[in-house]
Amino acid sequence: MFRKYILSNTKAKTGIGIILFFLIIAIFAPRIAPYNPKSIEFIPWEKPSLAHPLGVNSYGQDLFSQVIHGTRVTMLVGIFAGLLTSLIGIAVGLISGYMAGIVGEVLMRIVDVLLVIPTLAVMIVIASFVQDLRILGSIIIIGSLSWLWMARSIRSQTLSESKRDYVDAARALGMGSPEIMFREILPNIFPVVTANMVMVITSSMLTEVSMSFLGIGDPTLISWGKMLAIAFDNSAIIYKAWWWMIPPGLCIATLGYSFILIGNSFLDIYARDRGGAVKL
Repeated sequence: MFRKYILSNTKAKTGIGIILFFLIIAIFAPRIAPYNPKSIEFIPWEKPSLAHPLGVNSYGQDLFSQVIHGTRVTMLVGIFAGLLTSLIGIAVGLISGYMAGIVGEVLMRIVDVLLVIPTLAVMIVIASFVQDLRILGSIIIIGSLSWLWMARSIRSQTLSESKRDYVDAARALGMGSPEIMFREILPNIFPVVTANMVMVITSSMLTEVSMSFLGIGDPTLISWGKMLAIAFDNSAIIYKAWWWMIPPGLCIATLGYSFILIGNSFLDIYARDRGGAVKL
């Protein structure tokens, strides 16, 4: 399965390569970064040079070191919040799609109501009531409020799969509903689940960046969103300090694009195997 869904698809291999690159940077950040990212010891607003590849910010901190260390926070929150989102979305989607009657209808009506509420605004309100918000708190807040669209997507695929012959055969063999959902249907919609999963990871990373930009999160940690927020507060645009704004923004875009490549590759394979297009 790994070879079928990963090694045979160019987009998937490209996306995984980019993710592995950033993952290596995150793991070995203390060894890769030439300076302490919080150390104030250089000339403010210094332009990029051999000593400082991405220049220095207005506080005298090395920006290259901050970009390296910021990889850790953005990836950590994005991946774990995305996994939490996926667990909730898969469970709700499978149950509401397979269980006919009031159970599925109630779950979907709850999803419909929650979809009307602006998620980011709710996250900001909740975070404002949490004192000393840490990474774990950010992961829980983002993950517990970002599963709605994934649940709808999984539900639509589950509704289709539940009408197939192998599901009827499983019922005839006496398999219970949980066993059918998680042992029979889930493996058959694996590409769609994975595509949704990488999409919600991307969304979680962007949400973390947005929250950090708005000043919500752990103030002691350095992330790409916080770098952009500080650059905005210190009028980096006026000083034409492109070396402060472009690198973290480019990292966010590149990492997000890598997850989208993987998601699209799974959808391509699923559409090819089923003989039609699949939409999330």
